[in-house]
Amino acid sequence: MQNILSVFLEVVEIFEKNNLPYMVVGSIASMTYGEPRMTNDMDMVIDILYSDAQKIEQLFPIEKYDCPPIEVLKSEIIQKGQFNLIHQDTGLKIDLMIRKNNSHSIEEFNRKQLVPFISDKSIYMATPEDVIIKKLIFYRDGNSEKHLTDIRGILTDTKIDTEYLESWIEKLNLQIEYKKI
Repeated sequence: MQNILSVFLEVVEIFEKNNLPYMVVGSIASMTYGEPRMTNDMDMVIDILYSDAQKIEQLFPIEKYDCPPIEVLKSEIIQKGQFNLIHQDTGLKIDLMIRKNNSHSIEEFNRKQLVPFISDKSIYMATPEDVIIKKLIFYRDGNSEKHLTDIRGILTDTKIDTEYLESWIEKLNLQIEYKKI
């Protein structure tokens, strides 16, 4: 049985080999820049088009992955929504969020960086500042303390572009949430 890290890297490599832009976000990015913690899934933002739906369905065959049918993929792409892949052998769930068209999401995706991950493998990941911004939004939306804990870990362990971070905190009206850090 494959381990979940190798499955995650396999998914990343499928996106890379097929020129499908992606960036890793969520708990994996938080742990890379901050403190380790348990997680149930792995999150990626992908920048794909309606015309990529069939390719996604073909790249993640049902024998290996539980992937939504093409109609669902097309609908999520149009709506800038999300879908997930579930690896059949390990049960690993990978949440794939379609890049939104708002100003922060566009800038966040454009700022993604190639980050050393494990061994000799580097992956595209949201910057620590953008991970913090998204975690503040998730905290505002759901009040889950894990987001603030993740942010504290990032701020402790990683050099941050404070000017960029504070600019987006103001633009997105996240000052109240940021004061709780």
